[in-house]
Formats: sequence, C-alpha cells, structure tokens
Amino acid sequence: MPAPQVYREPTPPPNPFMVPVTHHIQEVLQGPHNALPRIEQPLPPTPCTPHTDISGDSDLVGATSQIYLPEFIYLGVTAPTRNHTELHIFKQHCLYLLQNHTEKHISHPLTELQTITPHIGAFNKFFWKYCTSITVNGILEDYRGITHHSDTRTPCLVKVCTIFYSWDNPSYTVTLA
Repeated sequence: MPAPQVYREPTPPPNPFMVPVTHHIQEVLQGPHNALPRIEQPLPPTPCTPHTDISGDSDLVGATSQIYLPEFIYLGVTAPTRNHTELHIFKQHCLYLLQNHTEKHISHPLTELQTITPHIGAFNKFFWKYCTSITVNGILEDYRGITHHSDTRTPCLVKVCTIFYSWDNPSYTVTLA
C-alpha cells in the first residue's frame, strides 16, 4: 500500500523588514555570559527553489525554501537541515521571538498532527519537532519519533535527538537519545 499523500499550503517566508535590532535584548541581558549577537542589517530575501519530483507531483513542495521556523510543525523522515542562509534567517527569527525574555519555549504536542491528518499511524517512524527552546545561550530543538504504544496501538512519541544551535557558531550539535 503506498504511503498517503499529505497536502498543505507552503510555509510563507518571514518578512525581512519585521526583524528588530537586538540592542533592547542586550540592554536587558547585561553580562559577558548573556551577550547576544547584534542584527546589523535586514535579512536577505528567502531564496526561491522551484522543484518538481520524478512523478511530476509538486504539491508538497512550496516555491520558497523551507527554513522550518519554530512556530510551525515539522514532520519528516529525517531531522531538517538548513543551508547557511536558512540558518541565518532561522537564528534571526529566533532572536526576534526571544526579544526581552531570557528564554522562550514553543511546544508541538502530537495532537497538532491531527490538523494535517486523522491517520497519525500513517507516520510511524517519522520525526516530529516536539519542542524548541530559545535561550540566551542558543536554540535547542527536541525531535521525537512517532511510534505506537505496544498494548493499545495508540500513537506516542519517543525521544530521537536534540539539535543545539549556538548564537555565535555557524555549526550545530546533534545529541542522539
């Protein structure tokens, strides 16, 4: 039986003109351990990458690049990757979400998957972005795997990995569960 197709609207790119300058954050979070990088210029526009797969179906792929912002759900067969530009936009967006707070947590319970499909079981062994924590130290994304409880066959989540992005480092650290 082929895997079910999921249709969704493409994620709109962030508005590059709505990104704040972080001097307010640095005033609130004084000290050498809490220093955040400054946003020196507006964000570059999100690159367009038209895509059509082998079968000619392009329903799942939007015309814009997917940078997987923390407010939106992520469901995939692997953890997401970001190129240099996408990572820059992602970090700037997270700084915007942090604003004058020392931390911000964005959770996505498995029940949000029902906004896409009533058949959660069809996504067995897929990655689900469960939580994103934004702090003065960096960004931590928690990914869970969708599985089924052995007794009741109800969908549940098991921890797969976490990905940490430091504010001042262009790389990231993956920790497997």
